[in-house]
Amino acid sequence: MKLTDLLNEIEEAELKTNEVIDEIGKFFIVKKPTKGSTKDDIMQEVTVFDEIRMDEVKGCYKQKSDASRVATEAIKEYESMMKEVETAMEEFRGAKKDIEEKKKVAKEKIQSLK
Repeated sequence: MKLTDLLNEIEEAELKTNEVIDEIGKFFIVKKPTKGSTKDDIMQEVTVFDEIRMDEVKGCYKQKSDASRVATEAIKEYESMMKEVETAMEEFRGAKKDIEEKKKVAKEKIQSLK
């Protein structure tokens, strides 16, 4: 019994010496939005000991309300950008279709001249 008590004391002492002091505390990060992401997906509460990839982060905030506001804006901005891309792609497809039709008409005219 005394040996186990001694081992327990040693283990407790090791745990106390390995304690890490965190004076920073919790903060909030807002990640860059991706397709299908929601505000809750891109806003996270973290500490300095969590893995944070700088290339994925839009910003770090001390206040949850600031992070929430930025996350909402980021989602709206992303959705707006995606709508612009979709519109541009529709215009491109329309222009491509028009070119194909004009190409077909020109080819028919050339064939009729031969």
